[in-house]
Amino acid sequence: MRFCRVARRTMRRPMVGALGRTFSHVRASLQTPMFQKPSFGLSSLRFFSSGSEAIVSDGSKVTLHYTGTFEDGNQFDSSVGNQPLVFRVGSGQVISGFDSNVRGMAAGEKKKFTLSPEEGYGPVDPDAVLTVPLNKLPEGAEAGMRLETSSGMVAVIESIDGATAKVNTNHPLAGKSLTFEIEVLACTAPGKVTIETIKEGDNATFPKTGDKLTMHYTGTLADSGTQFDCSRTRGQAFQFTIGVGQVIEGWDTGVMSLSLGQRAKLMIPSDMGYGERGAGADIPPNADLIFDVEVLKIESSAK
Repeated sequence: MRFCRVARRTMRRPMVGALGRTFSHVRASLQTPMFQKPSFGLSSLRFFSSGSEAIVSDGSKVTLHYTGTFEDGNQFDSSVGNQPLVFRVGSGQVISGFDSNVRGMAAGEKKKFTLSPEEGYGPVDPDAVLTVPLNKLPEGAEAGMRLETSSGMVAVIESIDGATAKVNTNHPLAGKSLTFEIEVLACTAPGKVTIETIKEGDNATFPKTGDKLTMHYTGTLADSGTQFDCSRTRGQAFQFTIGVGQVIEGWDTGVMSLSLGQRAKLMIPSDMGYGERGAGADIPPNADLIFDVEVLKIESSAK
């Protein structure tokens, strides 16, 4: 397991990651507009996007505000006054108890509930405190430093003794009962990525959450066929870690079903792409997208 230093940042949105993952995953800022912020307000035809729905169910994309407190009433996190939390129900993007309590709610509805450790981030696991050689940690490592593992999990150095260090990989909220007050702002019907195979892969080697992938892609707008980005033209394959929010949801979902060497078209509805915001000067709001992708390499996170 490899460790790297985590930049100092606000520990927001503890639900944006299932049990054991980091609080949040920073979207990389690379050449591809897949990771750029929106800059204009045009609109685009939606070829295969879903509309709004009344009741939250599995597969629904939910937008909500939340405030989380401990048993003593002290607040540990809140989205109020910041951007709301957006996630897809039943996809493992949030802790299980949060998922189950949101189901059945409607836009505009509020709710307060308390989760046990088992429904949240699990009990504290003594085996998750690892003894790690100091030379495997970043230079300047010291007790209290936050680290990030190669699979995207947050860890904390508890102590250093000579040439080794004790590193706690338990989630910071493990073992705690958590109370949430939430308000559902919007609910969108389940989206779906459609896959059309161009070339078969080995049909044996498939990516798993945390694996590092190397891929080529060409991105086009579904309504016009206009190309907005292409790694092949640049002559540089794109690398990312799958399943941790580094790429748009349609990629995280669709690429999971592709095997090594496979080339396919991913038809991605806007709510699994850039939604109402769009991205950069080339992807307007509400744009459905088509990506011609090819899986070149899969590096297992278990290494």
